[in-house]
Parts: sequence; C-alpha cells; structure tokens
Amino acid sequence: MASNIIKKRILVLGGNGYVGQNICHAAIQSNAFASVRSLNRSGAPSSSPDHLVSSLSEVDWISGDIFDKSAREDAMSEVDAVVSCIGAFGSNDFMQRICGDATIEAIRTARENGVSKFGFVSSAQVYEGSVGLKLPPSAPMHGYFQGKLRAEKELLQYYPEGHVIVRPGFIYGPRSAGGHTLPLQLVGGPISFVGTQLGPISSLIQSIPFVGTECSSMVPVECVGRAMVESLGEMEEGKKGAILDAEAIRKF
Repeated sequence: MASNIIKKRILVLGGNGYVGQNICHAAIQSNAFASVRSLNRSGAPSSSPDHLVSSLSEVDWISGDIFDKSAREDAMSEVDAVVSCIGAFGSNDFMQRICGDATIEAIRTARENGVSKFGFVSSAQVYEGSVGLKLPPSAPMHGYFQGKLRAEKELLQYYPEGHVIVRPGFIYGPRSAGGHTLPLQLVGGPISFVGTQLGPISSLIQSIPFVGTECSSMVPVECVGRAMVESLGEMEEGKKGAILDAEAIRKF
C-alpha cells in the first residue's frame, strides 16, 4: 500500500475513458486516497466493464472542459496528485491539441495550485531515436506522438521531482464500447507474447522500425493503472520522478 499518501486526494483527467477508468479503479482499490475524482467533459462514463463498476461508483465525477482554467482549478482544489490520461485520434492538429495542449495546460495549473505530483500516460514511441517522432508533419499519427512529446517535456520542466510517465504501446484488456465489452486482450495478448517471449523470433521482430517497438510494448490495461497509482504513491518527496517503459509497466 502507498502509505505515504494515505488520506490524500487524486484527480484523474480523462478518467471516464478506457485507460482512465482503470486508473480510477486502481486508485480506489489501493485504499490510499481519501477521495478519487475525475474531470471529463461528459462526467461519469456511460458504460464500463462489469469488474470496474463497483470501484467507479466511488469516484467523484466532475463535468467540465479541460481547456477551461476555472474548471481545472476547481477540480484540483485540495488535490495532492493529478494524472492525465487524455488522448484521442483524429487530424494531426486535433491530436496535437488533445494529446499535447490539454495536458500542458493541466500541468501548469497543477503547479500553480500546489499539486505535488503529476502522472502522465504517454506513448512507447516517445523516446530518443523513435521512428514515431520522425514522422513528417503530414503523416498520420504525427500529431499524436508530437503532442505526447511536448507534454512530456512540459512535465519534466514543471515537475522534475514529482512526475510519473508511463510509455505503453497498444493497451489491451476488456473495453466497454456501445454497451458491449470488447476483449482486446484476445488481440494484444498473443501479439505481445510473440513480440517479447519467443527469443530470437521476438528479437527479429523488435528490430523492425516502428513495428518492433509496437509489438514489444503492448501492455495489459490493468497494469497501466497499477503502475501509475503505485508509482505515484511510492514516490518520496524530493526524489527524482519515474519514467516507465512497457517492460516496467508489465511488472505491476
């Protein structure tokens, strides 16, 4: 248990989404917080996998626009840790705004309001030498990876000692969509196994630019939630923050 943050408060930005629901669930299950709240444009999730429903009923769901500073400030009132799992796909300009600008504005507001820790769900393609970061501006996903990169840089600047960054690839597990639960683990699990557990074959796959990183960086969604929550909880004041790659995430 993360004893050093018992009775403190955590805010999850984008908590009603696929990854966000699992982070909220992990925070509730940790029993380390007096309250778990989440700021989202639409408030509480419209549907969730059955195993998350009980935990998510304990979350304080707040409806508000992440780009509205007053909404961010209200949501961050008396909060000790903030986690951003905001992200979306679309045009490159749209992804730059949602995957980058939204978290950047949240980081600045958190620092202004005295929040001591900030967690961010980034991407396995955000690392030095990544093919994903070398995509031309017109290429699909350029805005996604560049947005995540800009958010990481901002976080490291504002929270050099209080950050947790997780860098997963494809995240798999039960996902609720349109009233149905999609078993993404049936796709991600086997590909992850081939990409990481077959010795020379996995090494060959990993050597393929971009594809190799994606195949070796797939992680279970529950591990992402636990990795974020437990890493924030274990972080001591004044200590350097943490950046977790897929291999580290899978250990949770």
